[in-house]
Amino acid sequence: MMDEEREFELCEPAPFLYFENGQMAVTDGCSVWQVIVTCEAMMATANPPQKSLRRLTRYAPFYRELAAAAIRRGDDVDGRVLIREADVLAARPRSLRRLPERLRFPADA
Repeated sequence: MMDEEREFELCEPAPFLYFENGQMAVTDGCSVWQVIVTCEAMMATANPPQKSLRRLTRYAPFYRELAAAAIRRGDDVDGRVLIREADVLAARPRSLRRLPERLRFPADA
């Protein structure tokens, strides 16, 4: 199967905060990657800027898409993918439009 055809899903453990950053896991059914979402990336995702478990969980599908793109590009290192503020800012307008309506709020109410 070609890399572009691989489907990525969130998997266990559930998203959590560890010090300043958020963490979650994604899988393609064969391998599992640890995804680290920097606090700056979480704050850049929506207004008002904030770092919270609620935001990490709410935008997990968006971060999953960013992680999948990084894995396809070969930007993962030792089973880890780092999502930075620049990744969010570059992808946000395009990727957030594809999220379900309930995830497109401009602010986390």
